This record gives sequence, C-alpha cells and structure tokens, in this order.
Amino acid sequence: MLAPFISIPAVERLTATRRLTLRPPAAADARSFRDLLTDPANRRFDAGGPAASERLELWRALWTRDGLGPWAVALREQPSLGAIGFGGLSRGRICGAPALLLEFHFLSDHWGRGYAAEMATAALALAFESLHATSVHALLAPGNTAARKTLERVGLRLTGSVADCPGEAASLLYEINAGQYAARSSEPPEATPFGA
Repeated sequence: MLAPFISIPAVERLTATRRLTLRPPAAADARSFRDLLTDPANRRFDAGGPAASERLELWRALWTRDGLGPWAVALREQPSLGAIGFGGLSRGRICGAPALLLEFHFLSDHWGRGYAAEMATAALALAFESLHATSVHALLAPGNTAARKTLERVGLRLTGSVADCPGEAASLLYEINAGQYAARSSEPPEATPFGA
C-alpha cells in the first residue's frame, strides 16, 4: 500500500510489453470502453458503478491527479484495432485504508490469450520496482473464475472479501506484497484458458 496523499513519482505515460502498448486512456477510447461494458460476457462481472463515460473520465482524471491510473491496452502489432482492454494500477481505499489497486477489463474477443496477465505483470513491476509499494490489492466478483486464475498466475493470493457494493455479493480481495513479488517466478504466466 502507499501512504495516503504521498506523491507518486512520475510514471512513464507510454509503456510497452512484448505484445501490448499501455497508455493513459484518451477521449477517443470511449467507444472501445462502451463496447467493453455492453459486451454480455463482461456484463456478468460488472458490479455497476459509474456509467461508461463517467468511469473513463474518472480514469483520465486519475492520470491527471496522481500521474497513475488504468491504462488503455492496445496490441503492438495491430494498433489500428484501438484499445482491446483497460487495466493497471490506481490509488484507492479498501475498508477506509489507502491501497494500490490492480484491475483489468478486456473485450471478450481477446480473452484467453494472456493479455490480462501480461498487462498485470507490467503493472506489478511498476508498483514494486518503480513505486516501491509494499503491497498491491485487487477486488473482483466471486464468479469471475478466469480473472481469479489470472490474478493467481501473476502472484496475488486470496486474502478475504469486502462488501463494497450494496446489494451485491462481497468482492473477493486479493493481495501480493513486496516479499511475495520478489520471490515469485520470473517466467511469464500462462494464459488463462477461454471459459475457465
């Protein structure tokens, strides 16, 4: 976790992995984000919250305020597709305590190819190697088996649950700390099979 209100060092605004380009979301990503949120496969795991345009603007505001937020994720080999997903790190709170949160959301056409794990691995490297975080957390719907497997493949472990959305099942709370990150395998994680 990061101490509340500490300044996060400037983060590279454009990051690349082996197959992905990770960049702050732009207004032009609104259509991709709307497609993601209206995709029936993704809607199963959406706990509600702000509308698509509001959530995208919130993420853009995080980049302005914190110099950090979820990325728009594009394929390096096919940039003309635009954003195929969104995810990364943001500052937040869990049960009132400040936390560094990891999240990811991909269009279902791109599930099962390891993109979420590749993006999450880059986000964890940023958290622990550049930001010197002590821990990273993730919250997700209990029924999202593929996302759970992805989090576990990149080193996060289930530590409990949090009733964060009134009227919804409690979200599962995952965590990885700096010691666990340092001890994990440096091999890239396998892709989570589609439909897992």
